[in-house]
Amino acid sequence: MIQGLSVFAAVNNNIPREAGVALRSSSVKKVVCCALGPKGNNIEQAATKWLERVGIARKSEVVLRDTPEECLELARSITEDGVVAVFWTCAVYSRENEFFFGNPDVFPFFFQQEMALDEMQLACKPANELQVKVHHGFPKNWRIASHPSPAPLAKGFGEIVLRNSNAAAARACANGETELCITTESARQIYELVKLHSFGSPLMVFFGGITQHGQKQIETSFQQMRM
Repeated sequence: MIQGLSVFAAVNNNIPREAGVALRSSSVKKVVCCALGPKGNNIEQAATKWLERVGIARKSEVVLRDTPEECLELARSITEDGVVAVFWTCAVYSRENEFFFGNPDVFPFFFQQEMALDEMQLACKPANELQVKVHHGFPKNWRIASHPSPAPLAKGFGEIVLRNSNAAAARACANGETELCITTESARQIYELVKLHSFGSPLMVFFGGITQHGQKQIETSFQQMRM
């Protein structure tokens, strides 16, 4: 071993990846899901679906942050006994490789949730829709707010203005920072935008990660269940 170089945290292979039974046990008092905000993003919806599927929604909380990295830092800060923090990313997150190799002390892919994306679409403010109808399209100089991951969907159709999430892109459009945005149906409704084009709802995989503290809480739960 060379001092100063990172080492991946050891995985306890005796813990089933779903670990639902352990999370439902009384020894786990609370599960905190740290997900990308603001409200209306696919990751937030996937985390909520996972909580319901595992059967722990009643003792859970979804906390939103501006970036996946901030979600991880929040999860790291949760060290209370009986509390498991789960931080969420998406299979197509544009910095997933950096996220994984830059944080070898955690387990980014411990849980998984498959979900069809909340309808991805190009949207605008109602006033801009009128211009689109009049001109049978939108001007090439219109700006498009987008998270980096879905931005290629609009390549060549205007200047891309990057935002931290699909919902943040919708918010930017609603605030007049851009004329268009790539966003979800939920975010479109929240920010009262108009759908111009639907990209669809492909199946996606989302990852719930845990810290070493979280793994320890799950290990403790399994041990108590075997007694």
